Amino acid sequence: MDKKLASIYDYFAIFGYFPKFEDIYTFFPVKISKKQLKKQIKANNYTVGEYSNIRNPQSAIKQLKNYELRITNSKKKLENWRFRAYIKLISIFPQIKLIGLSGSISMMNADKDDDIDLFVITGKNRLFTARFVAITIAFIMGLKRALGQDKAVDKVCLNLFFDEENLSVPKFKKTLFVAHEILQMKPLINKNKVYERFLAANNWVFKLFPNAKSQIINHKSQINFKHLKFKTLNLFGAWNLRFSIFDTLESFLKNLQLKLINRHITTEIITDTQLWFHPDDFGKKISLNEIKELQ
Repeated sequence: MDKKLASIYDYFAIFGYFPKFEDIYTFFPVKISKKQLKKQIKANNYTVGEYSNIRNPQSAIKQLKNYELRITNSKKKLENWRFRAYIKLISIFPQIKLIGLSGSISMMNADKDDDIDLFVITGKNRLFTARFVAITIAFIMGLKRALGQDKAVDKVCLNLFFDEENLSVPKFKKTLFVAHEILQMKPLINKNKVYERFLAANNWVFKLFPNAKSQIINHKSQINFKHLKFKTLNLFGAWNLRFSIFDTLESFLKNLQLKLINRHITTEIITDTQLWFHPDDFGKKISLNEIKELQ
């Protein structure tokens, strides 16, 4: 049995996800043609789209039923009018450059009780202004996840913000788990090709998964399938965010938010250009070989 192939199935099994051929190809750890990979899958008696549970074959049918239900759950969450209105509304603001789905929802693998994880890239020096906008509008629309709330059905979880001036993931976060998350992220709003710049800034992921570049950049279905079509409303696009008043506002909102964040801080990562709100970091729970040295 090919260990590289088995590792891909085992990884997705952690999340109860049934990898399709495109997933297997994207996350195969060495460069390979699709034709060669199909032969390898067949030779190892794997199925595509149905997880072959090597350790417990009896549970495969139950897992598949659960997975089909999660696909349905994910579609309902994304098609909810309130969520769609929220994305369109915050996309108006020039401080927000990218809004992307992350976590289980990005793979159409969300449970009924799950929230919707969002990744936001902001304009230069507008990290805290953009976060204030995103959180305030979510609160007004009844979509904000409350602090410490275990189940936040269909709420938005704003757990990751990057300033466009620092799109590179820090070295200690360059793990297999984070690489998966980067490549699985689905941009809903992408202004000024910031998504492409984000991938370029994190090209270390393509060293781990050399087949991924052609899949992510050239395969449009990876980032634009029918229920994720959003047009950016750019009503405020003409605003000049370089005016000093916006710098003053950013400074005020930064100080205000840092005071609130520091009251409840646990394992969050807070810098001037990146905010990681993952107090219960799932990546640390996954038993995988970490990458020791990445350029």
